[in-house]
Amino acid sequence: MMRFNFTKVIYVAYFLFALLTALPVTAQNEAVQAFDEGTQFLMDGDFPNAINAFAMAERAGWASTELYYNVGLAHYRMDHLGQAIQYLERALLLDSENEKVVHSLNVARLRTQDQFSQLPDPFWKKLHAWTARVMPMRTAFWLGISIWFGFGALVIVRLLFAVRGDWWRRMRVISGALGALLLIHALATSAWPPTDPMAVILASEVDLVEQADPGAASVQNVHEGLVVHIKSRTSEWTFIQIPNGIRGWVPQSVLGEI
Repeated sequence: MMRFNFTKVIYVAYFLFALLTALPVTAQNEAVQAFDEGTQFLMDGDFPNAINAFAMAERAGWASTELYYNVGLAHYRMDHLGQAIQYLERALLLDSENEKVVHSLNVARLRTQDQFSQLPDPFWKKLHAWTARVMPMRTAFWLGISIWFGFGALVIVRLLFAVRGDWWRRMRVISGALGALLLIHALATSAWPPTDPMAVILASEVDLVEQADPGAASVQNVHEGLVVHIKSRTSEWTFIQIPNGIRGWVPQSVLGEI
């Protein structure tokens, strides 16, 4: 009869654990190495190789303000205005107070041909965006779940020990209502994000058209570097809105998502 060798099981489990924990470390080391190589290429003025190295770092899981800033700077040096603004906007999303990013983005924006007026957002959209910033979706979800566990514990204590009193009743009402409110906020923010996905026009110029068809009538001509809102998509076309509120379809190939 074959005996169960507990020691071998421990060794195998330890080996698998070490292997699984080593994989993220290896990927992180590769990302750091690629980022450092890209930074050196950038300092040497070798912008194409810098972009390739930074792309390797991004594929390995690296995402940071400095990475996106460097990619944007390399594209700017190569006169790729659309890609430069795309990555500088990504950097700004991660650190909106970074003076270096803000300055570089403003310099790049001054070179864009389109200078449309900005359509103001409605009050409800501003309120939605504010609540999403104050209470992000994931924070609201996990906090709501935690409060609901507390609510469940209060209900169980009430049933098992027949605890009564205004304090217990108020705690149940408050925890139940607050947990439900936070979960509703999280689900609503997930289903209806407060801001549209953003993209940048990468082509030198393109026409917004009325329908997702190359032969459709033109609505507006736009140029490289313009930041737009994405409203919907098909397999090959994207319905966008430009800053002044005009909407139309463009091929997906002319857009770089932020």
